[in-house]
Amino acid sequence: MKNLKFYMFAISAIIVSMNHVYADESEKLQLNDTHCVVLKFSSDIKYVDFGSSAIIGERLSSDKMLKLQSSKPDFSESTISIVTSDGGYHQFNVVYSQNLEKYVWQQEGESFSTDSIGFSSEKTTHFICGEKITDIVLGSNSVIAAYADKIDNIIKAKAIETDFAETNIHFITETGYIYTFIVKPDSLPDRLSVRLSSDEDEEQSSQAIFRNNSVNDKQMNSFAKKLVGEKPSLNDIGVIRSKMVFAMSGIYAYNDMLAFRFDIQNYGKIEYEMDFLKGYIKDKKETKTTAIQEEELNPVYVYFSKSVSPAILKGGEAESIVMFFSRFTIPPSRILYFEMFEKNGGRHLSFPVSDKELLKAKALY
Repeated sequence: MKNLKFYMFAISAIIVSMNHVYADESEKLQLNDTHCVVLKFSSDIKYVDFGSSAIIGERLSSDKMLKLQSSKPDFSESTISIVTSDGGYHQFNVVYSQNLEKYVWQQEGESFSTDSIGFSSEKTTHFICGEKITDIVLGSNSVIAAYADKIDNIIKAKAIETDFAETNIHFITETGYIYTFIVKPDSLPDRLSVRLSSDEDEEQSSQAIFRNNSVNDKQMNSFAKKLVGEKPSLNDIGVIRSKMVFAMSGIYAYNDMLAFRFDIQNYGKIEYEMDFLKGYIKDKKETKTTAIQEEELNPVYVYFSKSVSPAILKGGEAESIVMFFSRFTIPPSRILYFEMFEKNGGRHLSFPVSDKELLKAKALY
């Protein structure tokens, strides 16, 4: 009898070995109903079993990824079992927690980033990526996000409530990089244009790519390189403050596009790291009885003359930036502003551009 049991055990071990199935030790996983968690495996997911109906999941565009969340504010400890195409068996002990330890679980490697951001119900935030975004994963229906029209690398997002419980949002790219943001309510968010970039694609992602204009990104890149090599056509628009120069040195028009060249110089000793550069239109006159109406302009392409760490200017360094926008004009009652914010600093620089200056745009080749 003992020999029979031994042979049965040996046969089972051989079968398991032949199928290349291996089991990971059970891992603790926290879930709740206001945030979502993304699991990323090295191979395609072939089988999933949720131990409780309180756990809900959804496969993403990549067959290697799974979105998880709880369907209610609390649940008893449960399990999730997953089998991947390489024969791997993965089991998680799932518990409910208001404060999650991680928002992304990966079988191997590090290909994600986490940041915090405020969302408003009155203003839209745009996320610009250097590659196609395949999935938008929301942790709550208190916020909404969608692709900008016919553009697969620009996401627009906002809150639908003025006050909501903290949640999160994931952006997943076609190469499998995951950008995670912890989202909190903020009636006056200071980040309305966010550039998504990893260390690997910093240079590429500094160029926001749209596909629905008469000029494609390759042409805009070529135009921008020529513009930064020319002498400035403007020399009286800009601001000098805090040992920083932020100036507009040219406005150009081409078909349905407008291009703005900016020259930036740090002549101080303290390094300047740019958080974001934005353009917006607002009313010239502000009254106490009328809400200030700001219309943010979203660039269709951004070119940095510095190919390495373009957002950082060391003491004595300078660079040029060319921003392309879909063609627009402004009435005399409104004014165009460009604003540059320092990351983790107070050197925020801005200057106005009048409707008359805008109409003086030079022809771009």
